[in-house]
Amino acid sequence: MRLRLRLFWVFLRSFWCARLGVLDESVLPFTVLPNDVDISKLTDDRYLAIADLGRIDLALRVGLRTTLVRQRWTPIATLATVRYRHPLRLFQRYRLRTRVLWWDESAFYLRQVFERGGRGQATAYLRATFLGAHGTVDPATVLAHVREPVDRPRMPEVIPQLQSLADAIHREQLDRDRAPTPLAGAHAAGRQ
Repeated sequence: MRLRLRLFWVFLRSFWCARLGVLDESVLPFTVLPNDVDISKLTDDRYLAIADLGRIDLALRVGLRTTLVRQRWTPIATLATVRYRHPLRLFQRYRLRTRVLWWDESAFYLRQVFERGGRGQATAYLRATFLGAHGTVDPATVLAHVREPVDRPRMPEVIPQLQSLADAIHREQLDRDRAPTPLAGAHAAGRQ
């Protein structure tokens, strides 16, 4: 998290903003600052960093603030895909809308929309979870700590596609990890 001042602002803001339910939408206002841009537009990596703030805001406002601190849970994105439509330029104001779409036994699925003037500039779909002292915290455990009980919504069409993408990336990572690297092969050949 490189946006420490904005993180501090999100944390403070969570004390006076309305509380949210798990399925409610978090909306954060932002302005594109000089440290957010390359030449004239919001950089690709900054979208993901700012998206972190939206997920943190949602977690704080659904009532997980104390639990996050006591349990030392850290929210993380395990998959993120972003569709950019229109660039956000220096000093433009925009809003980040964050909503939980669905969850399974291992993760939450969220949509985050960067919006300016009522028009989506970029949309991110994410699979996210929390890391605790003993590894990943399952959604059932997380939901047990929110103020109000919530039923899982119907699965949106995009979820199976996100799950397939995550599975394909995971398989590719495993294959790559098992394959000998060219450097390792050269060392082995030199020892013969």
